[in-house]
Amino acid sequence: MRLALLAFLAVSSSLSGVPAYAQSEIPVLPLSSTDQRVIVPATMGVIVNGNDPQSIELGKRYASLRGIPPSNVIVLTLPRVNYVARHLLVREIAKLQSAPVYSHLAAYALAFDKPYRVDSNQSITSAISQGIETMSWKGNCNVTPRSPDAGAAAGAGLQARPSMLLYGGGELSDSLALAARGVKADMTDPAGTVFLVKTADTARSVPREPSMDRAPPELADEITISVTKAQTLSGKTDVMGYQTGLPILRELDTLHFLPGAYADHLTSFGGAIADERHQTPITALIKAGATASFGTVREPCNFPGKFPDPTRLLANYLHGDSILEAYWKSVDMMTEGLLIGEPLARPFPLADAKFDGDTLTLRANRHSRPYLEPREAIRTKGNQDSEVRFALYAVESGTPKFLAEFLAPGTMKPGDEIGRLDLPSGDHTRIMLAIIPLSALEATTARDGG
Repeated sequence: MRLALLAFLAVSSSLSGVPAYAQSEIPVLPLSSTDQRVIVPATMGVIVNGNDPQSIELGKRYASLRGIPPSNVIVLTLPRVNYVARHLLVREIAKLQSAPVYSHLAAYALAFDKPYRVDSNQSITSAISQGIETMSWKGNCNVTPRSPDAGAAAGAGLQARPSMLLYGGGELSDSLALAARGVKADMTDPAGTVFLVKTADTARSVPREPSMDRAPPELADEITISVTKAQTLSGKTDVMGYQTGLPILRELDTLHFLPGAYADHLTSFGGAIADERHQTPITALIKAGATASFGTVREPCNFPGKFPDPTRLLANYLHGDSILEAYWKSVDMMTEGLLIGEPLARPFPLADAKFDGDTLTLRANRHSRPYLEPREAIRTKGNQDSEVRFALYAVESGTPKFLAEFLAPGTMKPGDEIGRLDLPSGDHTRIMLAIIPLSALEATTARDGG
């Protein structure tokens, strides 16, 4: 089956003139391969601490909220301490890997607050996702192993099963509020502002400033980006992203974070969430309203690769990745890094999709062309009338299922109808869609179900 799918004209560099179109009712994700595990509720594992009744309750309620199968909730027996001993976690990871659903899982939500660290060196999210680190630590300023997923594009399959600590920074109610923010963010395509703040703290600010400067030229067509020099951010009501470099963040209570917003600060102990290190813990950003954050659990020194790359993070988030995927791919060296938040938050669909009965209608939005344009394309005509083929898949099971191939000449603006597809009668409330650009060979393989 083939639809005539039209790409759209480049949007203005200022979003103030972009009209607001109806938001998508169906998630539309990026995809890079037809045989990858896709991070969706069906493939999300929820790990709870059997020694913590609140963790057990949070895991159960989060799974229900997100439509995660109850069988994906896995109980590990972890001590209620900040640091878990390596040999104890080895035992529990073996238990995780023996779970009947393990081979189907693509990512984890860790529904607890403790432990957040392994021995004195590695974050719990890194250890569970990448394996317990065996390197020889020599004080501070170690270069840790590079993540094989660092720098991957939106939609790329991951070698690791990334994880995020689902913890709201306080009581069970705080963690449930965090989960609700993630759900509320889905498919909203918010027109907020990403604040990239350079500070006078050169050790913490300078490492990420080159990436901050790259963000507006690359991404300002899709969201408002404010790159400023300041020592604080205050009084902002539309915060979709906030990245800076300071040990202590002030005036967080004056900020309004939109659902799905992320925030982090390049400092030594932001991820030391239960220790008093005289620095702002990333839980303070979560309690202030952010949906996700990142910090290191030990002194990492200010290697830029140990912290989220602002342009990489934002580009993948805008192009359809979940906040977990976007954060995970933005960090080169993840060993000391702790991810915290609601992992499935996905505010930015690649197209707007709605059902009328069994008819699916797709409309272009401000992210469609920026996602497709850099990819390999089949160009059958001149530049003005160039065409690209890509395919639509259903991915709610976590395994891509081919639906249709699309043809896209470059003549349509956001909001215009892309095409329609009639699907078999049934319940479409759980459907999730994904788009993958195709070469000629890939197009044939997709049609054949390969």
